[in-house]
Amino acid sequence: MKRNVRHAARAVLVVLMLACGLLSCRSIPLRELAITDIDNAEQALQQAQTAEAHVYMPEKYLEARMLLRRARSSMRTEEYMQSREFARRSREVVLQAMQQIPGEQQRVKDLAMRLLFSANEAWDSYAQGIEKEYASDELIEIRQLLDGAQEDLNTQRYMDGLKKVQKAHAKITSLPEAIERGRIVRLEQEKKRQQAQKTGAEIIAEANRTAEIIIKAANRQREQLLAETAELAAYARRVEFERMFPSTYKVKSGETLLDIARRHEIFNDKFMWPLLYKANRDQIRDPMVVFPDQTLTVPRDITYEDIIEARKMAEAPPPYDPPATAYTPAVYQRYMQILPPDPLMPEEAEQPAQESEPWLEP
Repeated sequence: MKRNVRHAARAVLVVLMLACGLLSCRSIPLRELAITDIDNAEQALQQAQTAEAHVYMPEKYLEARMLLRRARSSMRTEEYMQSREFARRSREVVLQAMQQIPGEQQRVKDLAMRLLFSANEAWDSYAQGIEKEYASDELIEIRQLLDGAQEDLNTQRYMDGLKKVQKAHAKITSLPEAIERGRIVRLEQEKKRQQAQKTGAEIIAEANRTAEIIIKAANRQREQLLAETAELAAYARRVEFERMFPSTYKVKSGETLLDIARRHEIFNDKFMWPLLYKANRDQIRDPMVVFPDQTLTVPRDITYEDIIEARKMAEAPPPYDPPATAYTPAVYQRYMQILPPDPLMPEEAEQPAQESEPWLEP
């Protein structure tokens, strides 16, 4: 009897040893695969940083870094399958960002080139005018910024060039005040020079007349420049808005309206897909079916009522207010608040205004 018990105990011990060996053999390959996936993700992230993904695609770059950090954290807790999933997702996000970098670079380059051209024109108008002597230091500083921006564009540092040309535009906007200050200083110097030749009353009278003329001319020029600068700034805001929130989207294979609506640059909310459906009824019959290469219109000038109605239609959980990260009318208003009114066409300007009663319905 004791011998049988001893044999049974040995058999149980052998089975336990075999089971532990199998488990350890299985976990070791998983750990090695997780380490390999993390290394691949780190290499992809380094390549993306070399390609300036953190400059042109900062959101995807930060998302990839966050996923890689979660992969390392799962590795420390020996959750190897979850670690591999985070590492693979990090690498996929990096590859997507790398594919979009050339297009983003081209858009930034185009914007910087347009702003650089307009800034050079404004600088030339000041440099060739009689006012250049009143703001010579400011003109030199602006010229240095524009030359630096041109050099950055030539060396493909497009984002650095864009920042410099935007800084130059801000300084051009403040040129009227600098010119006015320079004129006042010059006027004070002229007054001191003439003090020995004229009486106090004559100096004051002439200085007042001269100052009035100078201030009127400066105000006219300042108003003109501010109007031109506001128009240029509005154009830049429109271009920047279209870059961040495109008004059209080309459908990719396997996508649905829900997939498109949840994209960050579209609505960043999957429950807003009915807005896409309503805006594209001419080419979408079934909201559940879209085809690759379809170019969809993305409505931008929407209201909160439109969003709530869409989320109700999409059966979002109540309340139907959009999440804080979703696209809302506040985003559109923030970019469009400085747009100048549309100019009248020549035919509209020549037509006489018709009198109408404001309380009557058209």
